[in-house]
Amino acid sequence: MKPEVVLVTGCSTGIGRAIAQMLATEGYEVVATARKPEDLEGIGAAMSLRLDVTDEASIEAAVRTVLERHGQIDVLVNNAGYALRGAVEEVEVAAVQAMFDVNDGIIRLVRAVAPVMREQGSSRIINIGSIGGKLAAPANGTYSATKHAVEGLSDALRLELGAFGIDVVVIKPGNIASGFQETAMRGSGSLLAREGSPYRVLYTRFVAATQRPRAGEPGPEVVAGVVLAALRTRRPRARYKAAVPLATRIVASLPDRFRDLSLRRMYGLESPPPVRPNRP
Repeated sequence: MKPEVVLVTGCSTGIGRAIAQMLATEGYEVVATARKPEDLEGIGAAMSLRLDVTDEASIEAAVRTVLERHGQIDVLVNNAGYALRGAVEEVEVAAVQAMFDVNDGIIRLVRAVAPVMREQGSSRIINIGSIGGKLAAPANGTYSATKHAVEGLSDALRLELGAFGIDVVVIKPGNIASGFQETAMRGSGSLLAREGSPYRVLYTRFVAATQRPRAGEPGPEVVAGVVLAALRTRRPRARYKAAVPLATRIVASLPDRFRDLSLRRMYGLESPPPVRPNRP
């Protein structure tokens, strides 16, 4: 039987790279992509291509190249993404828009790949979300918004494409030792260190939490393993969690009032805003 062709975005580092490497080892025909193809050396993929999820021309060129070589695309793994940190009030709107453009670039990929998958009649799309798409912490709201959008898009796509034999799955990782957090903190460091910010207490707690040693934090291969499991099963679930600690699962499942209380305590935001008097 001809091996399945898997197109993976954002393979230069971290989770995307681990997914591409594991699937290649397991016998899939992996097409690893990134904005800089030179970052894809050593993955062991069948093909390595430039693909920028914000650039429709590069997406179309990559898809065309894959079809010319393999004649099919059986699986699309939408992984490319990054994070900004900071209170919603203080993060620059243009920076948030740029993050949405990347993290929800799955729309462009689906537009390019879905017609191919419909003709094949049996395919799978896997979108890498985040537990942050469900559990929005302070100083992480704009990133959580992008991942909440991934959830909504995936739910709609699962209904729209299911009639054509295309499964749509969301993978929701927790904290992973992949360099993702360090990259996010470098990009947001000047904001988190801003003097005179009304969110100084929050930022101090947030930075301390991210710098705290995490000896038990799993590597990106754990997420890759969940992706592999979702590919191997005949009827995949709509959502899979990956490396989400029990404590985080519990907080995420709490009613709003108790979840807010837990997060306020964690980030030093225990004092509620003043109660406004009722106006006639």
